[in-house]
Amino acid sequence: MKLLQYYIIFGFLLCWGSITAQLDSIQQLPEVMLTDAKLIHYSKGFKLEKLSDSVVNRNATSLTETLRFNTALYFKENGFGMVASPSFRGTNAQQTAVIWNGININSVFTGQTDFNTISALSYDEIAIRSGGGGVQFGSGAVGGSIHLNNKYTFINRDTTTLGVRYGSFATIGATATNTQSWNNHYLNLGVDFIRSKNDYDYIGKNKKNTHGEFLRFNAKVNQARRIKSSEISWNSEYTLNDRNFSGSLNTQGRDGYKDIATRNLFRVKNKIGAFTTKTSFAHLFEQYRYFPNTEKQLYDEGKANTFIGSFQSEVFLRKKLRLLSKIEYSYLNAQGDNVGENTRKTLAAVVLLNHRIGNNFSYGINFRKEFLNNFENPLLFSADAKLKLSHNYALRVNGSKNYRIPTINDLFWVAGGNTNLQPETSYQFEIGQELAFGNFKTDVAAYFITSEDLIKWVPTNGNIWEPVNISETQNYGVEVTTSYLVKFGKYRNLNIRANYSYTKAEDLEKEKQLIYVPYHKATGTAQYSFKNFSAYIQGLFNGEIYTTTDNSETLDAYNVYNVGISLLLPKNDKITIGGRLKNVFNTCYENVAFRPMPSRNFQIFLNFNI
Repeated sequence: MKLLQYYIIFGFLLCWGSITAQLDSIQQLPEVMLTDAKLIHYSKGFKLEKLSDSVVNRNATSLTETLRFNTALYFKENGFGMVASPSFRGTNAQQTAVIWNGININSVFTGQTDFNTISALSYDEIAIRSGGGGVQFGSGAVGGSIHLNNKYTFINRDTTTLGVRYGSFATIGATATNTQSWNNHYLNLGVDFIRSKNDYDYIGKNKKNTHGEFLRFNAKVNQARRIKSSEISWNSEYTLNDRNFSGSLNTQGRDGYKDIATRNLFRVKNKIGAFTTKTSFAHLFEQYRYFPNTEKQLYDEGKANTFIGSFQSEVFLRKKLRLLSKIEYSYLNAQGDNVGENTRKTLAAVVLLNHRIGNNFSYGINFRKEFLNNFENPLLFSADAKLKLSHNYALRVNGSKNYRIPTINDLFWVAGGNTNLQPETSYQFEIGQELAFGNFKTDVAAYFITSEDLIKWVPTNGNIWEPVNISETQNYGVEVTTSYLVKFGKYRNLNIRANYSYTKAEDLEKEKQLIYVPYHKATGTAQYSFKNFSAYIQGLFNGEIYTTTDNSETLDAYNVYNVGISLLLPKNDKITIGGRLKNVFNTCYENVAFRPMPSRNFQIFLNFNI
């Protein structure tokens, strides 16, 4: 019976394509293409924020730093450069999905992404999609999702950028990219490197951050070719991280972590009239080695290979109705010293619809169902709508059911894994308002999330901990995003951006705020530009957070400020020089208890555009 369901779904996709392929004449392809169209066309009723190049460059040490100073996300970081896990709308790190060119890349072992292992400079677009995205992007997209996209274009160009940077704590970095497009070919190559001794002072403690050295190397290849009405693209990425884990105020660090990740995505896109098909093949590889003592060559190892194949068809009728149907099969093989060797097979069927009525209203309805794995897979759904009431004001609303499947560690950890776990489920509702008057724009969103069957590790027999489905949480809050551009004459302008979030995230059993979720967070940046010169000041406020589940221990609220300048040389407009001063007032603060963050530090940089 189940096999018959699969044939019906696959037949629906093929038949739909053959019917709709004859609806309209061949249409011209857009000049700039994204690798993840679902993010744009099927998220009209969701809050979607894209970070500009200037925003990324101000905080380019890692994706953690980029998002901490420019979004509502809170990051729990075990010291600068160490493991960094996010809290998105009060959810945990496993409930935040990281999407690379449309592919979910959260670790199959831990179910999350360490944001300090990702270079923010390796992508053409970084976007933050708030709210449930389980239908489009699969497991883990509960609080929201972070999208790392590469674009391609067939407009003729040949550009090369080189950048070097040096900073406090013996930190050096370099970036190089080359982009070429000619006729119907596109090629983008890039590398990014950073290394740091990371021996900053613990302010007021007469101690240093020792054993915290880290290195990150990233290389990428993005290629595309157009053949008549077809496009073939390949995205490839290699990342190496080698870190010593620093200690805390009370402990001396001795352990270390080395990890490698490779990602490859091959796609063939065909377009005939209103009908578009896309066939995709992806391979994800991750490997880690954990060293309990970096002075010895003893380590625990784990590695995983994930193979993903998908076929999707999309029809766009009369420039009003979009309907996308997709079937995706994934095969996972994971093995490790602490989990043995295990496989997982998943078949997913997805249907997405967006309908625009007139020029001011659109709505979407989406469904996802998974098969084959050993869980009771829920039917996922989402619905959204957006109404433009005037040129200045728009209202949006969305609701969704989302989920998170147990990780390999949850299921098979040698001392405590539980193969009877079921997926977590969450329901979410959001209403948002968008207001724009000239160069002033603001977005206000209110949301509610309820989650059940949350996986929690609890003590069972003696010192053995085991994951079970017991926790229930309830989250609600408000987010405000504002930007304002002021122009003074022809050459001068002031660009102001600010974010504020209030988050109430409660463990319903304990009736306590969840740990490492601040009630209040705010960020702001003001940048002044005059011809080739620019300067900015940047601020971050994190409210008080609880560090214990009974809310008896806290970390104090803090403010951190950064400043920076840059100059495009007047006699050579291909060279930019600049500097940044971080933690200007030498504030002592912690994101994780007993793990201080860096003291005042600087960075200088030199960029070449050829």
